[in-house]
Amino acid sequence: MTSSRISPRPDSSRPRTALISGTFDVGNFGDLLFPIVAAHRLRPFGWDVLAASPTDGSCGLPDAAPSIGLTSAVGSGPIDAVLIGGGEIAHAFPAEFVAEYVEAGQANQVYPALWFGATFVASLLDVPIAWNAPGAPAPFSASIREAALDPALAAADYVAVRDEASLRFLQPDGGLAILVPDTVADLADVWPAASLATDFDALRQRKGIGADAALLVVHARPGGLGSLSPAALAAMIADFAEPRGLTPLLLSLGPSLGDVEVLRQLSQAMPIRHVLLDNPAGLREMAAAIANARLYVGNSMHGYIAAACYATPGVIVARPAFHKFVGFARQIDATDDVARNWPGAFERAAVRINTRSSIGSSVASSLDRHWEQVVKVIDDLEPGRARRAAFLRGIVTNSFIRTGFNGLLAPFVNERVEGRWRKPTGTKATAEVGT
Repeated sequence: MTSSRISPRPDSSRPRTALISGTFDVGNFGDLLFPIVAAHRLRPFGWDVLAASPTDGSCGLPDAAPSIGLTSAVGSGPIDAVLIGGGEIAHAFPAEFVAEYVEAGQANQVYPALWFGATFVASLLDVPIAWNAPGAPAPFSASIREAALDPALAAADYVAVRDEASLRFLQPDGGLAILVPDTVADLADVWPAASLATDFDALRQRKGIGADAALLVVHARPGGLGSLSPAALAAMIADFAEPRGLTPLLLSLGPSLGDVEVLRQLSQAMPIRHVLLDNPAGLREMAAAIANARLYVGNSMHGYIAAACYATPGVIVARPAFHKFVGFARQIDATDDVARNWPGAFERAAVRINTRSSIGSSVASSLDRHWEQVVKVIDDLEPGRARRAAFLRGIVTNSFIRTGFNGLLAPFVNERVEGRWRKPTGTKATAEVGT
């Protein structure tokens, strides 16, 4: 996409790179799809995509996009734009439920780093910023809004969020943010169902699934069972599946979010033959299981979105009752697919098993417009330069007000070595002075 206003790149001969921020260093199906979808959408326009995460760790799945630490992005190579999200990342709550972040000592800063930190990186590099339809789970406090959110939004070239609640939480007084469906709704274009046949055949052989098995894919995670015990839910699954000739497949979609242990407890209590997929070979295998299922029921929103992409009937068990569940279901005119509990989910599943899911043309058109706008803004360096500079000035000003010259100069002045102070190398004075 070209325009007379577009500033030429310093080196137009090399591929351009868009850095995308998200939790790509932990094992969770939906989050790991965002860089894959972005790469699929941006590749035709001459863009590569680089995934950046809170840590330098790996999610452990072989077909996920390689990820670098967000702080490592500065100096890692040319970056020409920054995409923020998607995923439920537009907030400042601690990531205490993710063991990887707790162990890395970063639980408190993970989520602000993905939008405020990503904005800082983009502003430092002076490249365009596009919010790639992340979600906001709750309103922001006045202090975080003033210090971080409003400046980050002001620096952005384009802001899209994935549901109406996120739109209200982000800009309660209205603004320039727009509503765009979760970009994983493109999944069937990225990986058409036919392309997953080999992955599904490998899964069947690995897990001993019969060629004629009709699969009921079930996903559950900690907090998603409500007051039910694993044994009670296992009995409920069996009571639904057995008379309908379905084989339950207990699918781990978020190994890093604790669903493996929950599914193993369900498996131990399951009174009928079933399949436990607690060690998926990769993202494609997860998608293949859902694409080839007769029905999906579970706590994962992206499990439900994948089901809709592949026309598999699906029901979301909305525990906890996040706004994002109803937000997406409303966009595909399927709010009845959102159940408050497991009994209600299986009541709905009894109806849904006789119908087909559909993403719908309106969602596809909305995503087309979203990516067209993303390409337009990241192609043009010039319009956001003053806003990015203002963002950086604001950070420096706030730092100076809080810490004075000590905070600004501490990394550069007297260096402490072996319990003694010495002047920086290169000065005439060489004598050390005691502390």
